[in-house]
Amino acid sequence: MLKLKRFPGALFGCLLAVIPFTSTIAAQGSDRNPEPLEVRFSRAFGAPADGSWDGIFSGDNVLDPVKYATQKPEQTIFKSAQYALSSATSGDEIWYGSAASVWCYWPYVSMKMPVTLMNHETPNHGCQITPPSGQRPTGQIYFHNVKTNVSTHVGPDTITNGQQFWKDSSNGLIELSFIDAMLAMPGYTYRGAGSIDNLTFFAGSNQYQVEDIKTQWLDQLSPEQLAVELKKFPADFDFNQEGLIGYNRIFVFDNVKKEYLGYAEFFFDTVRRFQTVTHPDGSKGLYWFGGPDQSGGQIGRSLNTMLRWVGTTDNPLSGGMLNNGFDIVSDQRFEKYGVVGDFREFIVNGEKHFVSSSWYNPYGEPASMLVSNAMPENGYSADNPVVYQTVMQYTDYDPEQVGSHGSKMAANAFFGDYLYFGSYHQGTSGAYDKIMHKYCDEQQIASLCKLRDYDTEDTEAHREFMMKTWRAAAVFRIKIEDLLAIDTPARDKIELLYGKERDWVFKPTKDSYEFVMAENKLGQKPLFGDEGFGHQGMVYTFTFVEHDGKLFLGSWNSTAGLFDMFDHTDYAFWNHRALYMFGLPIPVSPFGQTTVTENNPAYFLYQSVIDDAATNGYTLEEAKRGWLMVFEDTDSPAVKFKDGFGNPCNNGVRNYAKVNGELYLGTTSWCNLGEESGLEYYKYEGSNR
Repeated sequence: MLKLKRFPGALFGCLLAVIPFTSTIAAQGSDRNPEPLEVRFSRAFGAPADGSWDGIFSGDNVLDPVKYATQKPEQTIFKSAQYALSSATSGDEIWYGSAASVWCYWPYVSMKMPVTLMNHETPNHGCQITPPSGQRPTGQIYFHNVKTNVSTHVGPDTITNGQQFWKDSSNGLIELSFIDAMLAMPGYTYRGAGSIDNLTFFAGSNQYQVEDIKTQWLDQLSPEQLAVELKKFPADFDFNQEGLIGYNRIFVFDNVKKEYLGYAEFFFDTVRRFQTVTHPDGSKGLYWFGGPDQSGGQIGRSLNTMLRWVGTTDNPLSGGMLNNGFDIVSDQRFEKYGVVGDFREFIVNGEKHFVSSSWYNPYGEPASMLVSNAMPENGYSADNPVVYQTVMQYTDYDPEQVGSHGSKMAANAFFGDYLYFGSYHQGTSGAYDKIMHKYCDEQQIASLCKLRDYDTEDTEAHREFMMKTWRAAAVFRIKIEDLLAIDTPARDKIELLYGKERDWVFKPTKDSYEFVMAENKLGQKPLFGDEGFGHQGMVYTFTFVEHDGKLFLGSWNSTAGLFDMFDHTDYAFWNHRALYMFGLPIPVSPFGQTTVTENNPAYFLYQSVIDDAATNGYTLEEAKRGWLMVFEDTDSPAVKFKDGFGNPCNNGVRNYAKVNGELYLGTTSWCNLGEESGLEYYKYEGSNR
């Protein structure tokens, strides 16, 4: 059994809980290391409160991130910053952007939990997917000095031009209708961040109806302005089509003067990793990625690009092909891939390359590992762009070819002679939706289509479809020397570390469908264990980072909050019963508290995780936590630490930061109520070897 201690308490106003991890799962090669591995982390800091909670649909709830960054909430502490979604470093500081109350929409978006059941309250979590006016949480930006242990909320009173930033971070490109404004996310979710010299960039993401972008914005531009803005969209983009496309503001700060400098705007469904790279000639460049996605309800037709900042320190948002300080530095062939979620640089034969993990393109290639052409002396540019080729695609592994087109490649890192990389599966937004689209929307298999009606007589059929299309994270590796072996088949150069030797495949029959088992396309038995490390909720290889001679892998437990939700179905009167509209709770599922466990894919998954605990080596308490995996060497499986750094609210490790050579891991939390809620950062303090 995993034994962890968490020592709470204040020391000069900060919590420095030293948390020794001790796992009974020792690394292989025990003749050399007979003792179990122990790694030590201390809690460095967490997100401040941004609200005061009274109760679901209460008029006394208050959301005010400026006020509560320095004052204690009058009622229950509310911390909507559940994800350390993006981070960058500057000197002794970690700058980070949050995602707000993610657990309020994940079960609805990616576990097919009916929206009428999503509004709920527990002792640990308050979810108002349709809240009273002014109570929808928004993402925020903070910076924390690791030496002084002071956290600062970036707002109107803390930085120069802060009032302008507050306005720009609260407003959008177009004016929303009353209904859209009531249902839409206000402000921005900060999905990417990066620093170069004295500048720090944050990508804030939102989305709008395509037709509104055309009528309220593009149609108002001059021909010269329009020619520039159209470069941000795919060629021949249909601006009359229905649906959502992402909208992004790249906010820029002087991290030394603590001054807001303005923003540039783009139209990507999602924005991912920023990274500063040293070019062969010694110069530096800041690169980042934007591209298509459907997991937030978008149509998935945005441009897929790699971009480079080409502004100057004095004028960061000027110049470049887009007249805003940025150039597109990928060629047109890159548009067929999905947005890159993570990338690293490496050198082979004296030449520097990028290796990148791309998500799937809904109308192009499946999730792919990509390798670039050799980097030019002064980096990639519009005139000398990056050209990517495929190393491996997720469909080279998963035998379910239709469903696997909805999977994504995630974090990666070099360790030893290998590149380690993993997958991401956004629940039912992946294989479930892809199979349903092909065989219900297009081929109209009646017995499959009827599952969308959620009739109770179809519960077992729905359960089977849900669980046999569900995928958890797989982990792979490839020898560095093979990254450029583009023509070598994946099965001859990729090694499966965690995954399935055989998995379910959807097979249409004459009048219906069935599921059959098939071997994975790599033809391999996983070297170290099952997908998700034995836990079906571990769907995301969130973070890979090498440090202290070890490889740290932070996962994400998508099922953690389900235990809390299903344990407290009747905690509050309106739980799972109503939507809040027009100033009133509207009962749309009067018996929601009793029916929440019926024909509910989120409940199917919850039950499955519980059933697996007895045979897959984890306790029910561990089933609720985020897990950290640590590789000591390339010959041994990862040692699993299953206690979320001692905080029961932590369900994942979203990112990392290195400051002055020290490693900090940023978490995700499914809780937003109470002291233990919200994202945290933990500092690595060492190990027993």
